[in-house]
Amino acid sequence: MPERPSDDQRNSATFAALTMVLLVSGGLLALVALVLPQVLWMVVIAIGLALTVVLQYLVWGRWLLAKLRDEAKREELKATERNEPDE
Repeated sequence: MPERPSDDQRNSATFAALTMVLLVSGGLLALVALVLPQVLWMVVIAIGLALTVVLQYLVWGRWLLAKLRDEAKREELKATERNEPDE
């Protein structure tokens, strides 16, 4: 029975495939933009929207992660205070 490829091999193969897809897509988009210059503005707008979504995800994600971490610390502190015997 053949051995399964390691995770590193699978990850590198996936990265190579995605890189090739992006390069081919970018080349085709460049050709379309040469023929139809209006396409370039649609691409600029799409990239702007994507960057806005990524920025919002990063800002809200970090804020929410910090808030959840603080809440978990508080809950842990309450649990340890309840379990400590009074002297």
